[in-house]
Amino acid sequence: MANKAYVKNVYDCAFAQPARHINAHAWCMGNPAMMGTDSYAFFSICEISYGGCAIEDNHKNSDHCYFIMEGAGYSIINGKRYEYKKGDVMWIPGNSNHEMYPKGIEGLRFVVTLTGKDFNQTEPFVRAVTSVPTAVPPKHNNAIAWPVVTPKNGGSNTIEFHITELFPGGNAEEDVHEDADHMYYFIEGTGYSIVEGERLEYGPGDAMFIPAGAKHSMFNTGEGTLRMVASFGPSRKVMRP
Repeated sequence: MANKAYVKNVYDCAFAQPARHINAHAWCMGNPAMMGTDSYAFFSICEISYGGCAIEDNHKNSDHCYFIMEGAGYSIINGKRYEYKKGDVMWIPGNSNHEMYPKGIEGLRFVVTLTGKDFNQTEPFVRAVTSVPTAVPPKHNNAIAWPVVTPKNGGSNTIEFHITELFPGGNAEEDVHEDADHMYYFIEGTGYSIVEGERLEYGPGDAMFIPAGAKHSMFNTGEGTLRMVASFGPSRKVMRP
C-alpha cells in the first residue's frame, strides 16, 4: 500500500497561480508528496478569471484530463481549436502544445489531473459527460456512472476519469483495486467511506485519496444525490483494450 487515505477540502489547501497562467489560481489536492505515490503529478481545482488565460505550454511527460464545472472556454491544442462548457471533459495527451481561455465574463472553474504520459499517443478531444453511455459500476447499489475517459474510448493507460452518482440510500460495497490509486472530488451531496477500517466523511468541495490495495466502501448519507469525479491512476488493467 502506498500512503494513507485522506480527505482534503479545497479551501483548506494553499492556492497559487500556476506557472504560465494569467489571472488564475489553483488548489492542489493531490501530488506525489501528499499521496506517497507518483500515479498523479497533480490533482487540482483551478480557476481562470475573466481576462485570464493559460498561455501555451507543453507537459511532455504528462497526460491531462479536465472536467469543466463552471463557465465556458476554448483551448488551442497543437494548432486546433477545441471549445467546451460546463459538464464537458477535455482530454489532452502528453507532448501537446496547449493553451486555455475563458469565453464571456464568467471565467472557468475545473478539475484538472496530470498523470504520466502513455507510450501510445492519442488525439485530444472534448466530450460532454452526458454523451457517454451510462453504466452501473461493479459492486455499486443505486448508482450510475459515466466513464468519460478510459483507454477504450480515446484516453490512455495513465488514467480513468468517471462522473459517478450515488442516489439517496446508495452505496459502493467494500472493494480493493490492487493496480490503481483513487482520487475523488465531490461536487454535491454528503457521504462517508470506510478505508482500511477508518471512517472518512466528505461533502461538496472535498477530495479523497485512496491508495492502491486499500479496502474501501462508500455510502451516501444525504437526502440528495452524491455526485463526484471518480478517477483511477493509472487505469485499471481490466479497463484496457
